[in-house]
Amino acid sequence: MVQKIGAALLANAETIWKTADTLRGAGIKEGDFPSYMMPFFALMLLESRLRRFKAEKLVEFQLATGVDFDDGNQDHQDWLEAAAKAANKGYHPELLLLDKGLKETCAVPGGNFRNRLISHLNLYDPDTKRLLGLGYAEGTPKYLDIQGKASDLFSRPNSPLYAFAARWAAIDLTPFTNSEVTTIEEHIKRKWGDISAETAGEQYTPSDVIELSNDLVVEMWKRDSHPRDGIAKIYDMTCGGGNFLFASEDAMRDAFPQLSVRTYGQELNDTLFALSAIEARFRHDARIEHDNTLTNDLFLSEKFDIIVANPPYGGDWKDHKSVIEADASGRFAKHRMPPVSDGQLLFLQHAAYHLAERGIATVVHNGSTLFSGGAGGGESETRRWLIQELDLVEAIIQLPRGEFFNTDISTYVWVLNKAKPENRKGKVILINAEGAFTKLKRNLNKKNCEIDAGNRARIVGAFLDYADGPISRVMTVDQLLHNKVEILVRRLDEKGRSISEVAPVPFDEFELLIDAHEVRVRNGRIENHSDIASSVESACALVNVWIKTAARIDVRALDSEDGYIADTESGHVVRIMSGRAKELGLGRISIKAKATSTKKGKFATISVSTTPLLEKDFESTQFSSDPVENEELIGAFLSEWVPEPCSRVASKVGCDVNFNRVFPKPPRVMSSVDLSRKIGEFSAEMIRLQAAFEEPRKGTR
Repeated sequence: MVQKIGAALLANAETIWKTADTLRGAGIKEGDFPSYMMPFFALMLLESRLRRFKAEKLVEFQLATGVDFDDGNQDHQDWLEAAAKAANKGYHPELLLLDKGLKETCAVPGGNFRNRLISHLNLYDPDTKRLLGLGYAEGTPKYLDIQGKASDLFSRPNSPLYAFAARWAAIDLTPFTNSEVTTIEEHIKRKWGDISAETAGEQYTPSDVIELSNDLVVEMWKRDSHPRDGIAKIYDMTCGGGNFLFASEDAMRDAFPQLSVRTYGQELNDTLFALSAIEARFRHDARIEHDNTLTNDLFLSEKFDIIVANPPYGGDWKDHKSVIEADASGRFAKHRMPPVSDGQLLFLQHAAYHLAERGIATVVHNGSTLFSGGAGGGESETRRWLIQELDLVEAIIQLPRGEFFNTDISTYVWVLNKAKPENRKGKVILINAEGAFTKLKRNLNKKNCEIDAGNRARIVGAFLDYADGPISRVMTVDQLLHNKVEILVRRLDEKGRSISEVAPVPFDEFELLIDAHEVRVRNGRIENHSDIASSVESACALVNVWIKTAARIDVRALDSEDGYIADTESGHVVRIMSGRAKELGLGRISIKAKATSTKKGKFATISVSTTPLLEKDFESTQFSSDPVENEELIGAFLSEWVPEPCSRVASKVGCDVNFNRVFPKPPRVMSSVDLSRKIGEFSAEMIRLQAAFEEPRKGTR
């Protein structure tokens, strides 16, 4: 990470980080540092860009007029002011015309510094003040809230506001380009991520993951003959502070200098939106919007050539369920709705909707997008839609564990391509880059590794080769799908016997013994229902209750010993004929009691029959896009793997991506030395536990 930032940039990044010393001395918790540092970082970013803008305009003025710019000439001042307002990058009259910024505001200590600082900041144009967080009304977003943080610091013991602001005022970002400032910002955000799991999860995608994404996008752009001198529109649907989005812009500009790159982003978090919106002002054709991407898509009519994103993992969308399900844009479909506990797959649907005719995307997700949910469910249907129906997924890459700052779970990059090369259609390459990393010398929160340049090249090389290799497998779409077949299985006993069909018990007059309960039946009617209950309805209800809990049911003809005995727990049924018992195999004795009415009155009637022991089961089989072959695959699987008689009820097509199945891990072989050591440790622990158990007993003797 550090090696990727030059000495001058690193020096400034470290100077920026040292401003936190003031916060530490003021008793502010380390996890809260980012909320105080972000507004001042944004302020210095803004100042540096405006100073650079002025320098560029003065050169432009000299070239256009042939005279040097004169600060004291009102006409010259008017020209510069008009140019600044027209550029819409932010406007501050004293900074623009008199070079008075935070450094000059801090030049004289003492007095009410908070008021002087706020007065200086209030000279900015309205939109800049809104983003910095000045003069907000009750109930409106505070964005960076520089006003609130300044007031908090000013009111603390020894009023550390001046010391904190003075440290920031000494930082000069003017020498650095937009790309270099983004690098510094990323370095600082990494540190923020290191101290705060919350901010890491909200705002930071590690630079090595961004660089992998950028390398993939650049190579795809070259390979697929995209224009080198046209327009490329890049979009990040959850852009956070803008690192992923703007780094992708820089990578495309570096790779294709003649390309006109435009960036678009949307972010829900107030603070992060303000950070990225301020930086966007100093980018060519950048637009950042503020709102929930899923419920209020502010780019609904736009299509993008490149999409990059690292959406929230496991984000609950229950509060937005009705809005999303009612969305009429075509982004989502009712049958593709994931559970409300995790909206990641909604972002993939959103990305698919926004891809241009030849658009490409790299979207980072956790593992739930690959395998959660069963066939026919919203998650499986989303995968099937992307992989089979749209044929949009070109690759899925498993990243090393420990890549991110606030989680050590497995993460994956989905590579989407709206115009896959002909030889890649109907296929997806899975790349197992779990081991493609170098260890960090010091963990950064939960991040313990990074994808170095060599491993990055290895991953990109596997993607470009698109062949089976040490870390790659090319899968057909059919191999990523499966049939989930619902069947009814007729269970057999250990000798292969069962009741094969429903058959009424052949007695007109019989006695039922349901455990300890006796029921006599003549011609289908319960004869002794008054002994069972006071009414026909309650008699039938009691019989039905007894049946549900019965462990054994006997059916005996009243005029003979013939009958049936059923063990309801095991499912074994025995028939008694002429005093001899014959095992029928597995089955049920089905009893139904109900009240019926005729002209002669109400009767409690009952029907008894022997039925097969049927159990619902589900089997997963291989899939083929050829319907005839698919039926053959299902039939062959059931014939081979379901030995008992069964009938098919229904089948659904499911889709999941199981890296463990495609890249099975070899079993761990323990050496004899390690095994002996483990046995010794276990034996010692057992002796210790036995001694601990015996000790209290000795004291009671």
